[in-house]
Amino acid sequence: MLMEKNIDTWTGMDIKKDDLVNSYVVFDLETTGLNPINDHIIEIGALKYQDNELVDTFQVLVNPLVSIPDEITKLTGINNEMVKDEKSIDDVLKDFINFIGDFPLVAHNGSFDLSFINVNLIKNGMDFLNNKNIDTVKLSRDYIPNLYNHKLTTIKNYFHLDFGSHRSLEDCMVTNYVYQYCLNESKKKD
Repeated sequence: MLMEKNIDTWTGMDIKKDDLVNSYVVFDLETTGLNPINDHIIEIGALKYQDNELVDTFQVLVNPLVSIPDEITKLTGINNEMVKDEKSIDDVLKDFINFIGDFPLVAHNGSFDLSFINVNLIKNGMDFLNNKNIDTVKLSRDYIPNLYNHKLTTIKNYFHLDFGSHRSLEDCMVTNYVYQYCLNESKKKD
């Protein structure tokens, strides 16, 4: 299928050290699975920063219009009861796109999250995102090289951060911490 073949090209460009920014949107999704074509978004969270200061927050549960698998409920705590009266992704997308505007996007393993957003944009007849994006997995490999893996939970534990996991806003807070750490480390190397 054409959509599956082009999904990797929808994730924007890699950002080099010199392209790190001070105004951006950190975002994270929770989904019913790993396949952006067949699985569904159940939560979107985003934090908007201007000059490295938090200025706005976006969080919404999304009704996936399918049953949430038990293993996803165990992982995220999001269950069918919680989303049954929420809007579908078709109704949430425009609000999210308006929230992010043309800000650069920061995400941990961003290609995963962006693929879900872009698949849903295409399904709704909208253009996919062209925002510059920064993947904190790539940054953490460069600036926190001594980790045994670069999963968000591993990094959270490494820095002893007191945030939950697998909920969009808390994952955004951890991702922002990683981004800020790497941004500061990059300045030390100048």
